[in-house]
Amino acid sequence: MTGVRACVEGRTEETIEADLVVDATGRGSSSAPWLEELGYPSPAKEEVEIGICYMTRTYRRRPTDLDGKHGIVVAGSAPNWRKRRRACAGKTIAGSSAPAVFLGDDAPGNDPGFLAYLATLPTMEIHDLVARAEPLTDYRRYRYVSNLRRRYEKLARFPRNYLVFGDAICSFNPVYGQGMTVAAEEALALQRCLRTGSQDLARRFFRAAAKIVDIPWDIAVGNDLRHPQVKGARPPMLRFINWYIGKLHRAATRDSTLAIAFLKVVNLTTPPASLLSPAIAWRVWQGNRRATLPVASPAIEAARRNSASS
Repeated sequence: MTGVRACVEGRTEETIEADLVVDATGRGSSSAPWLEELGYPSPAKEEVEIGICYMTRTYRRRPTDLDGKHGIVVAGSAPNWRKRRRACAGKTIAGSSAPAVFLGDDAPGNDPGFLAYLATLPTMEIHDLVARAEPLTDYRRYRYVSNLRRRYEKLARFPRNYLVFGDAICSFNPVYGQGMTVAAEEALALQRCLRTGSQDLARRFFRAAAKIVDIPWDIAVGNDLRHPQVKGARPPMLRFINWYIGKLHRAATRDSTLAIAFLKVVNLTTPPASLLSPAIAWRVWQGNRRATLPVASPAIEAARRNSASS
C-alpha cells in the first residue's frame, strides 16, 4: 500500500501518500472486503451474538444522591428473572442512567415503563434516583449486536505497509469497557514492532495484537456465556469458571475486596488467574456461607410485576 484515496462530500477526490496505512475505522471496517477485491484471503471471524441494548437518559442529580457516591453499577438478574440479564450504571456526570440488557430485553423509552424497568434490578438505588431527579434529555437507544473478532494473525498473505487496528480487529461487549485499553496496548505493540523495522511488519504486529486480545476476549465472551440464551460452546472449564464467578459476584455484594479484585481483572490491570488465588477463593467461600440477601419489599415486588406486564 502506498496511501489512500479520500473523498469528502463537495470536494474532489484527494490522494494521500503514506509509508504505512493503518485501518482504525472501528467495528465497521472495510478491510476484509477490500482484501478480497485485491485477491487476498479474508480473515476468519469469531462472533458471539449478545444483542445488547442501552437506553440512556441524563438527569440533574443532587450532591446527596447515592449518598454522595461518584457512581453505582448494578448488575445481574433480580429474583424470578432468571432468563433475563440486566445491568445499569448511574454516574455523577450530569447524572446519567444507562440500563444495558441482553437479547432484546429492552428498557422502555417512556417514564412509567423506564421506572418500572429500573425496579426489576436487584437494588433500588438507581430507580429511586431517577424517580426524583429532573430529566435533562430525552431517552436515547443504542444497540450492539455481538462480540466480533477477526483473525488477521492467521492469514498467510497480507499487503505490505498496511495494518488493521483496534475495534477493526476485535470489538468487545461495551459493558466491560475494554476497547480503549486494548487499543492503547496495541499502539504500544505497534511502536515496538516499528522500532525493529518494517520487514514482515504485518505478521509481527498481528501476532502481538492477538496476544493482547486473547485475555479480554476470553473475559467478555466467557462472561456473556453465563447467560443461557447466548449461543456458544461451553467446555467444562468455562462452566466451572462461570459458576465460580457467579459465586464471587454474590459474595462481592458485601465484600469490597472481591469487587475491586474483579474490576481489576475486567479492566486488564490484573491477570484473570488472580481471582483463583487462595486468598480470594477463601473470601468467595466465606461470602457464600452467609445468609442470602434480604427479600424485596412488597413495594419493590409490585413494581417488578408492573414491569413484567409493560
